[in-house]
Amino acid sequence: MINQEILREYDIRGIFQKSLTLEDVKNISYKLATIIKKTNDHKIIIGHDGRTSSLEIKNTLITNFINFGIDVYDISLIPTPISYFANKHFQINNLIMITGSHNPKEYNGLKMIIEGKPFFGDKIKSLNQIVDCNKNDVTGNLYFKSPIEPYTKEILNRFKDINKLKIVWDPGNGAISPIIHRIVKTIGGNNIILNRSIDSTFPNHHPDPTIKKNIIQISEYVKNHSFDLGISFDGDGDRVGIIDNNGELVYSDIILLLLVLDLHKEKKNITAVADVKCSKVLFDTLKDNGINILMSKTGHSLIKEMITSEKADIAGEMSGHIFYKYKYYGYDDAIYASLKIINLLSKSDQKLSDIIEPYIKSSSTPEIKLHCDEKDKFQILSIIIDEIRTTYTNDVDIIDIDGVRVESKDFWFLIRASNTQNCLVFRLEHFNKDNFKKEINKLIKFLENYNLDISELTSFNNTI
Repeated sequence: MINQEILREYDIRGIFQKSLTLEDVKNISYKLATIIKKTNDHKIIIGHDGRTSSLEIKNTLITNFINFGIDVYDISLIPTPISYFANKHFQINNLIMITGSHNPKEYNGLKMIIEGKPFFGDKIKSLNQIVDCNKNDVTGNLYFKSPIEPYTKEILNRFKDINKLKIVWDPGNGAISPIIHRIVKTIGGNNIILNRSIDSTFPNHHPDPTIKKNIIQISEYVKNHSFDLGISFDGDGDRVGIIDNNGELVYSDIILLLLVLDLHKEKKNITAVADVKCSKVLFDTLKDNGINILMSKTGHSLIKEMITSEKADIAGEMSGHIFYKYKYYGYDDAIYASLKIINLLSKSDQKLSDIIEPYIKSSSTPEIKLHCDEKDKFQILSIIIDEIRTTYTNDVDIIDIDGVRVESKDFWFLIRASNTQNCLVFRLEHFNKDNFKKEINKLIKFLENYNLDISELTSFNNTI
């Protein structure tokens, strides 16, 4: 039996050897092997990030898949986007990427593609219901393949004409570091790489580049040495954080806005997708420019599915995932997205801070976590939603595709349950800067009535 707690909406994730044990990994491999054996493609790619526990997980998976007669293609230590590339390049329909993603060092998990499609949601949550098939008399084979050379070649062929900029890169001691070295050597310009060694302890900062306290080092470097841009990545290279020439973190929804508008110059009839946490400025601006912009639930797997179902060209979410389907593969690749930003800047005579200035029309919070017990969070959210429906009755729209998003002409806020952490997620944006703090204080009083740790919200409030 797999620990049900680790079977999340987008992927499998938990604290290694506590909530996510090797016994869990073994049982997961049995269930996935059973699914794969029913198809005509008895092969699977396995890649992993730089966490120490990833090797133990990989070895367990390999042993069990081979025992079930499934051929394993080991692509070794790799960023998540390049594992997705391997899935396409080697034309193998099944993939497991072992990664704790942006989570702290003690975490690990599995991102999966089965039968050529993201494996998520009910498919993950119902794994325990699958009856294991019998092991084969014939064992599978183990092969070693690296997608790094073909990936690097393809990426660099797509960005041949980038003008030279001064850029600080921060791989964050994550799996993407060796690839950044290759990219930097080729594109030229004045490039500095921080935290370049792969280190599973993440000694310099937590591996989430969209949180301000994690980008202090790179921000200071950009400011103090007059760089054009800072680019930071999470632990497995599918999230990107962009720091402007003033050393300020640019929220990912504004980055997505710039990239969609830039794509619109090339292709007039485009469809874009943004998650429910993104700014109203993004949705309104794109609509005003005649772009079909759709709102999605949060989550990389859910967005990939929506890209396919809606035939979207580009997508993104507040957490730093950017997806290109137009002339690319439709998965979240932080390297590809960062090169698109570099390309956009190289074509402009403006600094990034000047380019984004027209879209900074509001005061907004970052993504703020309201911590609570895992088993209680959905119940708490349900009660909050009911209360909000009775409290906010006039001149607001209530959007409930993922938690609850309350929109008025002056502000909007969102409260939703995280599918990866033990918390609710909160965000507020206000278009009357004088009333921004007043609305936060109102919502703090509202949230004090629930069994939530709102210290992160009150701390933010104390800084404004």
